[in-house]
Amino acid sequence: MIFRKIEAKDINEADELFRACLADLLAREGFHDQELYEEEIYRLNIAVSKSLQESENQFYIAEQKSHILGTIALQSPGNMLKSMVEVEPGQFEVGCVYVHPSYQREGVGDFLFQNAIIQLNSLGKTKFYLDAGFSSSQQYWLKRLGTPSFLIEDYWEQGKPHMVWIKDIL
Repeated sequence: MIFRKIEAKDINEADELFRACLADLLAREGFHDQELYEEEIYRLNIAVSKSLQESENQFYIAEQKSHILGTIALQSPGNMLKSMVEVEPGQFEVGCVYVHPSYQREGVGDFLFQNAIIQLNSLGKTKFYLDAGFSSSQQYWLKRLGTPSFLIEDYWEQGKPHMVWIKDIL
């Protein structure tokens, strides 16, 4: 696999990946909300566009045989995260972690995350923020990062919390 910054030539394939991932994710999570799907696609495509223009927003892909398997972003913490926790200036949020359903559970997410940490180190970052609202995402990050730094109970609805991790980079 190759880890690299997203390029303009990748935009259409990345959009297809987002659509496949979100359709799968929302179905598994029991959401049948077309508006949520479209809002998230829009948000992801804006993040990709920003990364092509701004150094404080970096979008990466995992690629194999010229095919995008997954994405991850290192970006300025978003408003949602900042509304939940106090964010240290100059640190990045790890977000937009999506692995195509056909390649999940094959180490792509781990590959993306390990390389993102290398990038954060090279940028001189000392910590990162990561948040998760979907149950399946929370389960993945609980296994990977342990107990969240903040658990916002009933954030989405009764019994559906939001989790935030603040982790030092070693």
